Amino acid sequence: MIRPVLAVVLNTYREVVRNKILYAILFYAVLLVLTGHFFADVSLNQERRILFDVGLGLISLFAVVLTLFAGTSVIYKEIEKKTIFLIVPRAISRGQFLLGKWGGLFLSMAVIITAMFAILLAQVMFLKLRPEVALFKGVLLVYLEVALLIAVALFFSSFSSPVITGMLTIGFFVIGRLLPDLKQILFTKYQADGFRAVAEEVLQVFPHFYLYVPSGHDLNGRSLSLTTDFVTWSYVGWAFLYTVLGCALILIVAAGVFRRRDLA
Repeated sequence: MIRPVLAVVLNTYREVVRNKILYAILFYAVLLVLTGHFFADVSLNQERRILFDVGLGLISLFAVVLTLFAGTSVIYKEIEKKTIFLIVPRAISRGQFLLGKWGGLFLSMAVIITAMFAILLAQVMFLKLRPEVALFKGVLLVYLEVALLIAVALFFSSFSSPVITGMLTIGFFVIGRLLPDLKQILFTKYQADGFRAVAEEVLQVFPHFYLYVPSGHDLNGRSLSLTTDFVTWSYVGWAFLYTVLGCALILIVAAGVFRRRDLA
């Protein structure tokens, strides 16, 4: 049972690497060096905060864009090339196939995120700044963000085309990032009536991507700041638990939908 899933994981990883997606690491390195030196020159003794925010922000941005690029078409390519018929259902179930695709995509993104984070650490040391624990907390949140985003992309890929998958995934991601603001708008613009209650319940369906933003809101609605170390290990642990449960639920639903899809 495990070996077929691992085979899909490794095959997906190789497929992503063949798409020359790793060039993003080089682009990130150049962009970080340029922006890092620029902000270090113009900031007033705020090099640490600027570099942390810009570096982690760029890692998150690159990881999200690359996840959307790779995750929205990974199943479609298998169906288009007819390679999926060699795997499903002879050697593996559709649910296991989706799990393997998720694992392969996450492995690919994890390698890229790790490489970009190593570049960020090198830049921090080059500027003779101290690499603090807050940086590691921030990059862990990026790993978790990408894991959940991959699950969302695979869910939409299980029943739609790459274009529709991309649009829906981007929509869910943006709404998930803006959930606290959208809830605040509902609270201030609408009275406590049936519409607001229904709207608030609908918003709960969207993945809480705002949890992974270093400066945002935590599970209790408190304001967070990575550079002032308000992001505790307890918070990272709760975010990890939310991600695991969210990925599991989304992949289970995606597997159920994918089993009913006509691949012919």
